[in-house]
Amino acid sequence: MRFNLIPSPHEIYWMMANAKTMTMPPLLTQMAMALSGLVAYGYNFSKENVFNQMPAVMALVDPTLYNQDFYVQEMLQFTPRSYYYYALALPVKLGLSVPMVCFIYFAISFAGFSLGLYAIGRSLGQSKLAGAALAFLGLAVVDGTIGFTDVFRRSPNPSVYAIAIAVWGIYFCLQQQWIRGYVFFGVSCLLQFLIGLLPGVLFTPALIFYCLSNKRPKQLLGAWGALLILAGMVYSPMVLSGNTSSDLLSNSEFIWLYGYVRHPHHIIMSIFSVKGWWRFVHFLVAGLACLYGSRQLKPHHKITIGSAMLMGCGLVAIGYWFVEVYPIATVAKLQFARTTPFILLMALTAIAVYASEHYRRGNQALALLLIAAPVVDNYGGLTTLVVVILSLIKPGGNTFWTHVNQWVNRLPWLNYALFLIVLTVTYSFHLALFLSFAYPFLLEELPAQVKRLRPAAYVITAVCVLFVGLNLGGVIVHRSLGPVHRAIKFAPLYDHPVKKLGANFRDTAPADALVLVPPDDRMFRFYSQRSVVVSFKAFPFTDAGMVTWQQRMTAILGELPASVEAVLEDLFSQRTGAELGAIAAEFGATHILTRQAWHPDVPGTIIDQQDDWVLWAMNDTPA
Repeated sequence: MRFNLIPSPHEIYWMMANAKTMTMPPLLTQMAMALSGLVAYGYNFSKENVFNQMPAVMALVDPTLYNQDFYVQEMLQFTPRSYYYYALALPVKLGLSVPMVCFIYFAISFAGFSLGLYAIGRSLGQSKLAGAALAFLGLAVVDGTIGFTDVFRRSPNPSVYAIAIAVWGIYFCLQQQWIRGYVFFGVSCLLQFLIGLLPGVLFTPALIFYCLSNKRPKQLLGAWGALLILAGMVYSPMVLSGNTSSDLLSNSEFIWLYGYVRHPHHIIMSIFSVKGWWRFVHFLVAGLACLYGSRQLKPHHKITIGSAMLMGCGLVAIGYWFVEVYPIATVAKLQFARTTPFILLMALTAIAVYASEHYRRGNQALALLLIAAPVVDNYGGLTTLVVVILSLIKPGGNTFWTHVNQWVNRLPWLNYALFLIVLTVTYSFHLALFLSFAYPFLLEELPAQVKRLRPAAYVITAVCVLFVGLNLGGVIVHRSLGPVHRAIKFAPLYDHPVKKLGANFRDTAPADALVLVPPDDRMFRFYSQRSVVVSFKAFPFTDAGMVTWQQRMTAILGELPASVEAVLEDLFSQRTGAELGAIAAEFGATHILTRQAWHPDVPGTIIDQQDDWVLWAMNDTPA
């Protein structure tokens, strides 16, 4: 398989046209791109992870809240989440609401993440199309990872904030500015420890290769020194406060509780879906094939991207072996399945650059298909892999796409029409999301239309600013302007009986109330702003906290089986009302939340009811 390394006249024209414009777009243009992309992508505050994290922030702001809640009190100790909680609590103490702070941080993170991807694609592909494609794919592709991990989410959580910083670490590593890149990884550790540490590990082989080939060992010491110092700002306070002690649980006991009982979907790789594994492999191989076929990527880019992908695969294998075969607690804590979002990002980087190469060669059909194929639901990786393989096959000296282009170039509009249709059909917001980041490319590609494109961009940006402002002001609530974008759900929703019960209880119950809730409940603690005995979702970081969690869950449900989450409701509903009363008394709970159909005879008084959900006050508790 041979490749012509001499650029064609079409490629020479492309490179000359881009030579003066390879810097990032002006700041205002970047802000407009990020804002319109955010409106297209959407936002949702009302997610389970948010409900689980915010009580600790509320307790930092108002210490009278949750003083009976063992989980919240655990999280108020120094943990890997502490800097995240402090960052949220400070502006809340200054007068902003929790939803407002979360949205502001999310908007900043969205801009940082999307523009970081744009910078990576633009730099490596020397093309605005590569930047737009990578920003779009990084946000739109939902397959290609394992262990229920995502590259980015549309809800505020520490992994979203951390990856927005880590992506710039990746950018600087690809520029061979290693120390600066690892500083960004270290800062990410402060918000979500693994999101900062794991990319540092993934890029270590490329860093070592760079240091050896350039005889600069200080780069390795400086890069890892910076990462370890910043990571130590998380670990050292935990050591000093005694929160890292592992004397209570052996390796096997820890992995059983942490992995098999609480996090099998993140930790136990043998139960991951076969389809998920195949989708991961499809994107992995497609990315490696694009690295092989790319002329644009420099050798050190290929080494950095390829070694990071292969290192990630090695860590996944280590994660399986040292969790399920030879249990080591530290390996389980590192959750090596979380490397797969970074592997996917590297694959998408190669795909975006490869697509832009073919676009400038005149292979528009192939280029646009490479951008659209990854977002096809369930089969994006496989479709992309097939397209890439066809691009590398050369029957009779010509690629398959040479024959395709001879046909489609007779109707050049057909390429773009099909591309837009695919984006719209896969998910209606995809088209608006892509166009948000393709604006600089369109200005360059359609110079005759600049006078029309610029005013249109100003109008769209103004509409986006107005739309976001009306959402924050409460004028527009959880609605979109049309099917081309997703709604900004800025405030908590009250769309479930438990949420309504919680809101009512918050207004009437004393601050020290303690409620026994069904262990699968993930809403009542947040909406009521009151303590609960235990919930499955709220899992502490310390071994002592984990043991307490296990004891309380066992008291309510009996012995915990593996993957207990699937049977939480059944086990709780099998308890009698008298048993719930005894359990509540054991932990000093003042109230019980349950369903009327499950427990119509709890020893107490019903103080509130929404549909089938009821809130009981214990007999010795004032209603």
